[in-house]
Amino acid sequence: MTAAAVVDGPLVSVGIPTYNRPEGARRTLQAIAGQTYGNLEIIVSDNASPDQRTEQAVAEIVARDRRVRFFRQSTNLGSSGNFQFLLGQATGRYFMWAADDDEWDASFVQRCVAGFDRADVVSVMSRFRTLYRASGRVEEPPVPRLDPARSKAYNLSAFLRTPMPTLLYALHRRDCLDFFRTETRWFDFYDCYFSLRLLTVGKIRIVPEVLYTAGVDSADYVVKRVAGNRWVKLTYLPFLLAGRESIAASDLSSAEKAVAVGTLGFTVVRLFLTHEIRNRR
Repeated sequence: MTAAAVVDGPLVSVGIPTYNRPEGARRTLQAIAGQTYGNLEIIVSDNASPDQRTEQAVAEIVARDRRVRFFRQSTNLGSSGNFQFLLGQATGRYFMWAADDDEWDASFVQRCVAGFDRADVVSVMSRFRTLYRASGRVEEPPVPRLDPARSKAYNLSAFLRTPMPTLLYALHRRDCLDFFRTETRWFDFYDCYFSLRLLTVGKIRIVPEVLYTAGVDSADYVVKRVAGNRWVKLTYLPFLLAGRESIAASDLSSAEKAVAVGTLGFTVVRLFLTHEIRNRR
């Protein structure tokens, strides 16, 4: 584990949601505790795993690192509920979720904190790779051409042309996540809506180096469906409507809103073609 080198700077809260994956929880906690940026509070929430293995897996780090707080939920909150719980426990200026199947370079947090060099930057993420652990295959997916120096309308359209669900795991300004604390609507592609919502209020910076690895334990990537959401109508319509609502409520001009809504529509069509037709041939 890399010793934390940076001990000053704003407090960063890291929430680790985990369930029944003790080795993954240990790996994630080690990676976060070993960040070169030291001013962290680390919050681990075990979402009512069926046994004590997860708690045992992280106990050694919890015992020796006072920055770590561990919670074991008595009942399963659901994935979204566990994410909300972690955000509710955070006190730092910046916040990020760290999934129990992912990996980070030791400089990830430090580089992301440095990316908040403009008042309108709401999130910072690095380029990333996807690791399929079952086969060892590694891919580096395309990322949107976001540019904090460009307009809000430009960045929103850039994201919609190359939607990046992984931006959910960026480092965020915590005061920009209030909408998520009380969210009750959960739908397929919510992670894309999450970033769209943030882009209607500010800018997102992407660090050009690959400092983050999205781990996939299965052989191939599978879109995580909301339980019971099998009809095409129920799969895509909520994302479209929620995205249009956020765009309408933004301070974009009428013309910019029209372009953004049109681009969102094309994005939904592309998602449909990809996930409902091409991947089922």
